[in-house]
Amino acid sequence: MSARFPDHPERRAVVVTGASSGIGQATAETLAAAGHPVVLGARRLGELQAIAQTIREDGGEAHAFHLDLAEPDSVLRFVDAAMSAVGAVEVVVANAARNQVGAILETPPEELEAVLDVNVGGTHRLIGELLPPMVKRRRGDVVVVTSDVVTNPRPSMAAYVTSKWGLEGYVRALQMELEGSGVRVSIVRP
Repeated sequence: MSARFPDHPERRAVVVTGASSGIGQATAETLAAAGHPVVLGARRLGELQAIAQTIREDGGEAHAFHLDLAEPDSVLRFVDAAMSAVGAVEVVVANAARNQVGAILETPPEELEAVLDVNVGGTHRLIGELLPPMVKRRRGDVVVVTSDVVTNPRPSMAAYVTSKWGLEGYVRALQMELEGSGVRVSIVRP
């Protein structure tokens, strides 16, 4: 427990999705270097395992588990593995996303729906599993990574732009619902 905040633990276990490269990888490495145990999730397990091994070699605690946000059973297995590895999850960094290049008139409905299913639906599946224990403990942080396409849409990215706009709406509604719960929800828009 923290001396300054007695009801908040100093060891804050973190889940980072989309951690096999880019923003997710950098986030996991930074949080591990700051002393937090990290659970890395993504579809590319080989890359995740290599990143986790590097974090451990650098003195951090890291665990890597397969996660496909489009598959509800994968989300359940990932959450179970994460909690078995690190205990109570205090921070979720929802970074995983799917992109589909294509103009609006060239994007079949099923491709648009697949992007929405991962970027919005998958985030909802993950948060739906990890948020209730945080609310019960009355503490936790959820960080949802969106994109600058929310304010600066680009052509030929219709599905991605739509999903990130939707994700920000989802987060804003969640922020209102969690007001006073002790759980903070934030948007990071790189």
